[in-house]
Amino acid sequence: MSATTPDKKARWEKRRVKRALDYHNDKYKTHIVIKGKATDVYPNLRGQSNWDWVCCDEKTSDEIAVEVKRLTDPELEELGNIIWQILIKVKGILSNELPGIFYLHVNAPKNYVLPLKQENVKELTDVLRDVIYNASQKLHLNSKKDLKPKINKKLSFSLPNGFRCILHKIDNKGSMLTFDSGQTGWKPPEFTESELEKFEELVSTANEQLKKADVQETFLVFIEEGYRPINARDITKALESLKPASYSDIKYVYLVSGEQVAEIFLPNH
Repeated sequence: MSATTPDKKARWEKRRVKRALDYHNDKYKTHIVIKGKATDVYPNLRGQSNWDWVCCDEKTSDEIAVEVKRLTDPELEELGNIIWQILIKVKGILSNELPGIFYLHVNAPKNYVLPLKQENVKELTDVLRDVIYNASQKLHLNSKKDLKPKINKKLSFSLPNGFRCILHKIDNKGSMLTFDSGQTGWKPPEFTESELEKFEELVSTANEQLKKADVQETFLVFIEEGYRPINARDITKALESLKPASYSDIKYVYLVSGEQVAEIFLPNH
C-alpha cells in the first residue's frame, strides 16, 4: 500500500470496508451502506478517540459503527515502502526514455532490510535506473531479463539470495515503465505471547472506540495488507484467548484480504 495522504488512505480504507459490508449484506440480507468518516458525519468528534466509519441500513435507518484495524508487519512495511518509493522515482526518470512499455517485478525476502542510509537508497536508485535502461535496449517483445546479477555488480552492498528483479517487455510502442513490489519466502506467523498482548490491546482499543458510537450494530474490520499474511482461523484462535471484556461491544468481525472477505466469529457468538 502506498496511500500517503489522508484522502488516499480514506479511499483505500473505504473500498475495503465496502467489501466487508457487501459480504455482510449478502449473507444477512441487510442493506448497510457507508455514510462517511465518523469525523465528517460528526465534526464534534474531531480530535477525540472515536470509531472510523459511520454506516446505516437503508431499510431500517439504523446506524452502524465500523472500526478498522490493519494487520501488518512494521519492518516489512518499512522495507516495502522504501523499495516502492525507489521504484516510483526510477519510473519517473525512465518512462519517456525506454524503447517500448516494460513491466518490472521486484520481490525481496522477508528478512532483508535495505540499508537505510540515504546514500544507499540513492545508490540503489541510480543503479536500477542504469541497469533497466541498458537492458531495455536489448530486450525483444515478450522477452524477460533477470536484472539482479547486473545490479549486484554495480552496488557497494549485495542484494540477498531470494531478491528478484525481472524486467519484461510487453509492448514495442510507447515509452513506459510499470512495476510491482512485494516480499516472498515467508510463512503466516503464529501469535506468540508478546504478539497476543499486542493483539489484545488492538482489539480492546477498537472495542472502546466502538463503544463510544452508542449503537446496536458494531463492526471490527481487520485488513490484511500482505506484509503480514494471516488467515481467519489464526485470528479466531487469538480471539479465543482474550478476555471477553476486550470485545464486549463488538458484534461482527471481518477479515479483508485483497478481494477476499471472511467472517470471524467471536467466542460468545
